[in-house]
Amino acid sequence: MQFGIFCSVIDNYGDAGVAWRLARQLRDDFGKDVILWIDDPGTLAAFAPEVRADAEIQRLGRLILRRWNRPQPDAHDREALAHIDVAIEAFGCGLGEPWLEALASRHPTPCWIHLEHLTPESWAEEVHGLSSPHPRLPLTAWFFVPGFTRRTGGLLRERTLLEQRDRFQGDPEQIARFLARIGQVETVETQRITLFCYADAELDAFRAWLASAPRATSVFVPPGQPRQALARSGLELGTRALALPGTPHVRLVPLPMLAQDDFDRLLWSCDFNWVRGEDSFVRAQWSGRPFLWHPYRQERNAHLPKLDAFLDHYLADAPAALGDSISRLFQRSNRGEETAQDWDGLWQQRDLWQAHCRRWCHHLARQEDLCTRLLDFIARNEIK
Repeated sequence: MQFGIFCSVIDNYGDAGVAWRLARQLRDDFGKDVILWIDDPGTLAAFAPEVRADAEIQRLGRLILRRWNRPQPDAHDREALAHIDVAIEAFGCGLGEPWLEALASRHPTPCWIHLEHLTPESWAEEVHGLSSPHPRLPLTAWFFVPGFTRRTGGLLRERTLLEQRDRFQGDPEQIARFLARIGQVETVETQRITLFCYADAELDAFRAWLASAPRATSVFVPPGQPRQALARSGLELGTRALALPGTPHVRLVPLPMLAQDDFDRLLWSCDFNWVRGEDSFVRAQWSGRPFLWHPYRQERNAHLPKLDAFLDHYLADAPAALGDSISRLFQRSNRGEETAQDWDGLWQQRDLWQAHCRRWCHHLARQEDLCTRLLDFIARNEIK
């Protein structure tokens, strides 16, 4: 069975990151042949060092990367499309009629999957698995909605991910070697934090909490929007580590763009991760460590019901006081409200929070991963 994945890069790295993880897992864990069409391979190259940004086509074992030159498929695209059994249209990228016509000319016609964005909202269960026949072509679109319950499409999780995480987190020397490899020398006693928020994050209360923390702390800051957020709060971070003004025991550490596997290791290495969007949000949960989610801001605050829905899932079995503290920080930080008291109050419960994160991760891991559910979905509906 050969898969074709189509992805359009709008902004940031999230959509490309999810498409890349999906393509790699289909290849590595399930032995599938995959073609990933993406309109900006340079975005992939930023976090996938094996990808050549200028390549029109690149073979990476059983995964082929093709530049998606729309609106018309060329002769090489048409030849590749003739062998596609499953076409995955990621995140409403819109294949366009010429591409759909090329797919429809194949016999038998391929399975056409609409892969939606991850959502914790209840509509995920209602929409997941629905179908919509094309009005003209002999194609049927099947909606596949990632989510947090058994009646959704699940979450991406590689077969050995959690085993790799446990080995890594249980080996201080391996953590130290990793941090040294990305250019950081840390002591065991140093508290470590990842800051991977959007540019509009309010950081003043976060900075005040860091300044009041008694432990030496390193805050790892990837390039792009997290540094823009720091700049908005009055801190310009260059290429070298910077002590938080007036607080020499807190260092802001600039990082280069990391490959996806190394970004996972960064999250595993840290005591707390401030993450965003979709991909890093899911990976933070697999890290089993406390985290704060900064969802992508939408018009009319459409992102806030998603936040509420996630907290309903995440805190369902949390101790009441801990759940209240987590909810306040998540809610207030994403509404631009004052959080000065929330940071310290929640961090005083960090052992309980850590234990809750491990239980939550275990709960999610008892469900099938997204790729497994996708393949089962195709087989169950006899769509080939």
